Amino acid sequence: MANKQVRCVGFDCGNSSIRTVLGFCDGENITIELIRQVPNNTVRVNGYDYWDILYIFDQMQQGLKKAVETAGGKVDSVGISTWGIDFGMFGPSRQLLGNPLCYRNELGNLGMRTLDETKQRRMFDLSGIQNHPMNTVYQLAGIRDHLPEHYAAMNKVMLTPDLLNMLFTGEWNGETSIASTTQLMDMTNGTWRDELFEIAGIKKGIMPPMVSHGTVRGILLKEIAERLDIPRMPFVAVPGHDTAAAVVSVPAENGPFAFISSGTWSLIGTELLSPIVNNKVYDCELANEGGACNTITLLKNSAGMHILQKVKRELEIRENREWSWDRIVDMSISGSHTVGDAGIPLFNPNHEDLYHPESMITTLEKLTGTRDLSIILAGVYSSLACNYRNTICDIEEITGNVFPVIHIIGGGSRNTLLNQLTADVTGKTVITGPAEATSMGTVAVQLLHHFSDFDLQKIRNIIAGSLRPDKYFPSGKHDRLYRRFACID
Repeated sequence: MANKQVRCVGFDCGNSSIRTVLGFCDGENITIELIRQVPNNTVRVNGYDYWDILYIFDQMQQGLKKAVETAGGKVDSVGISTWGIDFGMFGPSRQLLGNPLCYRNELGNLGMRTLDETKQRRMFDLSGIQNHPMNTVYQLAGIRDHLPEHYAAMNKVMLTPDLLNMLFTGEWNGETSIASTTQLMDMTNGTWRDELFEIAGIKKGIMPPMVSHGTVRGILLKEIAERLDIPRMPFVAVPGHDTAAAVVSVPAENGPFAFISSGTWSLIGTELLSPIVNNKVYDCELANEGGACNTITLLKNSAGMHILQKVKRELEIRENREWSWDRIVDMSISGSHTVGDAGIPLFNPNHEDLYHPESMITTLEKLTGTRDLSIILAGVYSSLACNYRNTICDIEEITGNVFPVIHIIGGGSRNTLLNQLTADVTGKTVITGPAEATSMGTVAVQLLHHFSDFDLQKIRNIIAGSLRPDKYFPSGKHDRLYRRFACID
């Protein structure tokens, strides 16, 4: 096996960038190389935010051509992962009806309001997914009521990674991790549930059939291969949802594990073999999302670096100069108060006012009762760590598992201050990496197609053996923080 080397292209397409990576694996080690990265943004037209899907597709084609050239002219397979929830609509001619709408629009809120509390609870009980305005089902309900001409013309829906796979291969299929973000799937068996469509008042039969991870979704279309002057190659089914792809990269070599996929948002959770749907899960706002290879990721979509990113951006605009992350950290631990001190104000980082404020700094001043930026920043870091502990404790109670280690993956795993504070507040060892978690997972699942003896645990073992993770141990300094935070609404 060690003599066989495969070259896999992974597309990691997020809200802010479109990344093309090239992965190499010889059956014992895996590495990835960033080939190309370009920005991705929404476009606002007549009051709605849209994704420019043809721009995304064009940039991915350029990334694929460059990856093939870098690989010496031959790539063994390709996988695509994107953000969740959003979708494109197609008419009977199987032509895209327009650019996909972005989940940040008001349509989801309008759609969710059409269901009363009893129906919303039934939606959770059948799907295992929390009710949220962003979910595909509520976006569709909003389109039905407020963009009726679009809804009337639509008879097929493709979620973003499935849509992009279709543009590359011409094949119409989907996969379970991205499908779970619709809240229209029964997570106990990974199939579309008619009753969910009926409760929400959404057309049935609009979603594609599912394919298994590691299987071929389609072959690069001949006309694209000829235009790019590259060979035709298989597109392999990987977790289309970037969170599920990231969880694949958790370097846990045995037993249940806890993870925080840390980026703009923090996905805090664990991996299960089957969903847990009960009152505690509902009250704790946890969701049973689809994971790799028929697993479930029980998680909470929580605040992450979004708050600090917004503060950083406002400071840069205000002062017309760049603020480094090192400077942000230094400021949070300077002055008479430091992160973790008793005088640091704590707040709920998931407070609704922090979701999309006109000014993040002004909102934080109101929540913390101070205009001292160093104290505010210390409060952000402290509150995030306390929120992590709160969620991990809930998951331990629900699952009956105790996690001595927390794996922090994704770009936020580079934040050494938050990593150490998380270890201190939770009393658990924190292991970080990989930072490029989604890209790694998108490449790694393709190995199921190339190595017949691979399974999900084998992939994780290879990833673990290919990393040099950092570890953070509890210092005992800040464990008192949580007792104050637990009382905060």
